[in-house]
Amino acid sequence: MRTLAATALVTLTLSFCFGASLAGAETEDPCSKKNSNMEMRECYAREQARVNLETDSLASKIANEFRKEAQDPVAKGVATDTLSKAAAAVTQSQKTWKDYRDQHCSAVEYSWTTGSGAGTAYEVLHVRTRTSASAGTAFCL
Repeated sequence: MRTLAATALVTLTLSFCFGASLAGAETEDPCSKKNSNMEMRECYAREQARVNLETDSLASKIANEFRKEAQDPVAKGVATDTLSKAAAAVTQSQKTWKDYRDQHCSAVEYSWTTGSGAGTAYEVLHVRTRTSASAGTAFCL
């Protein structure tokens, strides 16, 4: 059975994500040199879309690997059931993280009661949550 491979994949993913978290604080903001709120907001929206694609792809890859291993003829009973549950849990954790992130970023956005920076703050926070929290359960949002 390839559970060792799956364990290694998850371990490497976690290591990458936590490493990105620590390095993210020092990484230059890709949109910091934009001149207006509109340019910054557009830049952060593009960055967020890129990051969402990367993290959704990674979570999907991990869940698919668990599903594939659950179908392995060598895996039986508890192992098959556990691998299937792991796949579902990875998928759900990614969804839950994104829901939390969206709600948290909205709260920050709503705290900006005046000025044109509210929407930009929302986009900035989405990008920064990727580097500071590494997508909650470590799927590198």
